Amino acid sequence: MSARARLLVQPRLQLRQPLHTQLRHPAGGSSSYARRSSTAVPAFRARAAAMSTATALAPSSTTAQAGAGAGAVPYYVAYTGEGTVRVDVRKSPQLVGAASSRGTRRDNQDRAEFTPLRIPGMVADRRGKSSAQLMFLGVYDGHGGDACSEYLKQLLHRYIETVSAGDALPVVESVRQYGKDWSGYTPAALRGLEAAVQRGEMPSFLTIDERLTLAFLSADNDIRTMGWSDGQGSTACTAMVWDVEGLPFWSRDSCLNLAVASVGDSKAVLCGADDQGGLAVALNTLHHPDVHAERERLQRHGAFFSRDSFGEERAMAHVANTRAFGDWQVKRFGVFAEPEIRHYELHGDDAAFLAIVSDGVTAVLTDQEIVDVVKGCGDPQAAARRLVDTAEQLGADDNVTAQVLRLPGWGAVLEDLTAEHRQRRLDSVERVQRLRGSMLLGPGGGPAAEASAAGAAVRLATPERLLKRVFTTHQRPQRGAGREPRLTVAQIQQRVRASGSRLTLVADPEDLELGTDEDTGSIMSVPEAMRMTLSVLGLAGASMAAPARRGAMLTREQESTPLSLHETARAWRLIGLHVIEA
Repeated sequence: MSARARLLVQPRLQLRQPLHTQLRHPAGGSSSYARRSSTAVPAFRARAAAMSTATALAPSSTTAQAGAGAGAVPYYVAYTGEGTVRVDVRKSPQLVGAASSRGTRRDNQDRAEFTPLRIPGMVADRRGKSSAQLMFLGVYDGHGGDACSEYLKQLLHRYIETVSAGDALPVVESVRQYGKDWSGYTPAALRGLEAAVQRGEMPSFLTIDERLTLAFLSADNDIRTMGWSDGQGSTACTAMVWDVEGLPFWSRDSCLNLAVASVGDSKAVLCGADDQGGLAVALNTLHHPDVHAERERLQRHGAFFSRDSFGEERAMAHVANTRAFGDWQVKRFGVFAEPEIRHYELHGDDAAFLAIVSDGVTAVLTDQEIVDVVKGCGDPQAAARRLVDTAEQLGADDNVTAQVLRLPGWGAVLEDLTAEHRQRRLDSVERVQRLRGSMLLGPGGGPAAEASAAGAAVRLATPERLLKRVFTTHQRPQRGAGREPRLTVAQIQQRVRASGSRLTLVADPEDLELGTDEDTGSIMSVPEAMRMTLSVLGLAGASMAAPARRGAMLTREQESTPLSLHETARAWRLIGLHVIEA
């Protein structure tokens, strides 16, 4: 099978665990997992204190640009046949780009960083030349404020560079302080390292998994000392890309190593340079309560789960992610910062680019849509900007952040596989906006009639409470693989009608024209609302085009489509539906 064809089978990319067998000893020695004895020195506390003092952190600075930090960033150094290449990534939009927007939120709590890192032993040093390094990218989605995400933007990559084997025992001990049921816990990636240090041996180098796990947990442990650590937190999705011989990450001659470490629900997606037009490959798992393994892990530590008014499941009625930096008030229930790490190998032009995005993007774009939006862009910076703009056009209601890194297959001929579907969705959003506008006007385009005395007591409510009743009645709903209750469109229609609720796109009670029947005046029929719901979600071939007649029925296929509470609530928010309450 060719290297390119490997992307077309499952798993499309080969996981390599552990990666330490591919690493070189800093002095050019054996790549075996050799250890040399010395005395363990717990260095991470002093290092973290020095970094915290140096940065002063300024967590409220929401104007910081996504991408390379404002401070001094080392040049990316690589080897080519013509000599050593030194590139300032801050001025190289043709190689890497980042963009971020606050979207509909008051503040932008997302952060992003890209920078070269130099870690001994990961890239071969050549006599008489500057040491080459790897490329690091990270997206951090803060919640409760921007202090935690800003901290990670400024410092997480420094932890990755500077952690050492001497940090192992202090880090493990800090985790065991989460609570009584953590007293014997050791992160899986650190068990071998802990045992070696306890024997009085000091490893000569760290594996990638050890380094990343130590860095993430060290950073989170230092976050605990911050005044905001209980009420604020952040996700993290990071990627490190390097060629062990020091070739550039954009070179077709390279054999790239890719390590993705994630906490929370930010996402890394790879675009294959394949003969099917460029398929998307998800590189990490999202840490949500509906992931069975994550749910069970938290339940072992006494966590409970509930749903908020938007239908989103939360742990301890507080956090939507089962892993996070910060959020120290729920740390003992398992909401920790131990990363999930995956390794991939890319040969030649296996892949065109890597994208890392926050959940503001993944809430409205599928993995394939994410890579398709990037295809055809002139450079990664334009691609990142286009991802953010497209997510906003599709109704993203969160902060939106994207990073794009060029890989050797960037110039491959790729096809936009979701263009038609994405355009239908964009047309749907425009139609909703026009329809909402038309319902605010009376006949002939004039102002709507004044509200009658009978309508004075009418008010509009968001639909979340209605949908929660619809999805929690005595009839047993379907349950999908994610264990989230699901109902068919026909069941949702039946229950909404049985509730006696009336739906409208009008946002102000004074603009309501109340008819006596469904689909008259400002009232929208339930089938019409469900047709628009399916269209916004891109399901069952539904269209936002005007139906042949008012009150037109859904097709049998559309009525049998299963939806979850979360999907329905998200679609109704995007459409702008309200419930009329008299």
